[in-house]
Amino acid sequence: MIFLSFYTTTHSMKGEAQAKKQGLAASLVPTPRGVGGSCSLSLCFEGTEAEREAQAFFEEMTVPCALYRQEGEELTCLGRKEAGA
Repeated sequence: MIFLSFYTTTHSMKGEAQAKKQGLAASLVPTPRGVGGSCSLSLCFEGTEAEREAQAFFEEMTVPCALYRQEGEELTCLGRKEAGA
């Protein structure tokens, strides 16, 4: 699973709207355990191109967020943007 974790619910909802506008297969899901400093919602990317699409979407983000890959219980941070980035 590839997901983008936001620090506020507002950013999560705006992120979902933007992803849908771009035609991406993404939906809001509860943030997986083990992700600190996040609100309770993340944007989950689905499909065969999920990681590529999520990475490109993450690069466009102007709000604090973090991109993760989850395989079983293992979480890998693929990128992080702090405030003002």
